[in-house]
Amino acid sequence: MERDSPDKTTKMPTDLERLRRLERLVDAPRLSRGWTDDELLDLPRLYRFACSTVARLEATGQNPKLAAQTRVLVTRAHGILHAEGRAGRDNPLLQLVRLYLRDVPRAIRAEWRLVSLSLALMYGLALIAWFGVSADLDLAPSLLDAGAVQQEIQQLQDTADGEPFRGNFTFGLGESPATAGLLMLHNIGIGILFFASALIPPLYVFLLATNALMLGTYTAVAGHWGQAGAISSILWCHGVFEIQAIILAGSAGLVLVRAWVKPGAWTRRYALQRESRRALLLLAPTFPLLFFAGLIEAFVSPHAPIEVRIGVAITTGIALLAWVLLSGRGASRSTALARN
Repeated sequence: MERDSPDKTTKMPTDLERLRRLERLVDAPRLSRGWTDDELLDLPRLYRFACSTVARLEATGQNPKLAAQTRVLVTRAHGILHAEGRAGRDNPLLQLVRLYLRDVPRAIRAEWRLVSLSLALMYGLALIAWFGVSADLDLAPSLLDAGAVQQEIQQLQDTADGEPFRGNFTFGLGESPATAGLLMLHNIGIGILFFASALIPPLYVFLLATNALMLGTYTAVAGHWGQAGAISSILWCHGVFEIQAIILAGSAGLVLVRAWVKPGAWTRRYALQRESRRALLLLAPTFPLLFFAGLIEAFVSPHAPIEVRIGVAITTGIALLAWVLLSGRGASRSTALARN
């Protein structure tokens, strides 16, 4: 926009600043990173203002350059408001790469509050259960099914001195291929369950708490026989991917609930339509993570030495953290309005 040729039908500089703000919004849309409350309210208002500005400038015939720039701006804003999520024409493989290396990590970072809340609940309750059962074994049946506790104690008692505790991971290597398939199907079912349960948040909290208490209690019971390290190396070998995957699935469901409960400037129907993209981005890595978790659980967790299991757990954890924190970060594009 030109500073030296102001339109006499508009109030300068207030109107120009509003148009500049609209261009900043459409030049770096938060389709993957999430809108702030101010941006969510400003975009439709500024879009309507730009439309009226174009009509006014064209009616008076003054400042044709400003009218042309504003018309382009209106078109771009319209594209975001009314055609968001349209399919691109890029190569499908390139779209897939962009999805997992740009859009998904951005969506996870944008929803860090929801994801962090679920992670805090999961690991916080697991730690509470671990400390409690470590101090008092009799507390275990109160936090985990009594039959499961008794089965684990029996397995621990049957473990020969000097042998690492393997829990239920006693199948041979020859059974691993079939077991991998069953584990993958089971894991995918759990991912779907967590996503669906998050649509009813109290149910999601219950499932999350149940799994957290099971994790902490199971490890603490093994600790009374000096086997906490052995079973933890097995559980976390595949659990790094598995647990974070179900957290993402649950967070995807919570995003839809938020759109319904707090639609902001939009109608609930449109808010759900917009936020469904964010939910899909959170859900997208869930099933690949559960697929690889199943492979690790079938081929590595039960058979590899403890040093390898610990190495896999650390490596997958670092890789997952680096992917979420570092992928999809790019410089913002400069705008013509900002330069003028």
